Amino acid sequence: MSQPDTPVPVPNATGRALVPTEVAAPARAAPARPLATFLVQLIDGPTGTLRPSRLDRSRVASERYAAAAGCD
Repeated sequence: MSQPDTPVPVPNATGRALVPTEVAAPARAAPARPLATFLVQLIDGPTGTLRPSRLDRSRVASERYAAAAGCD
């Protein structure tokens, strides 16, 4: 049901739209650069093997510290 006395806005008039009126550029699914620095941090030495996880490294360090403290 239309109301004939409702004013129709001018198409080029400035104002706030409730919905986007312009098409935004699509979001990129992949980063612009590969995460090479992150991957390099995971590789250990010239053999190219992966480093143990941080949890494993922390556990080993704690065991070494406890063993060294027990030697006194």
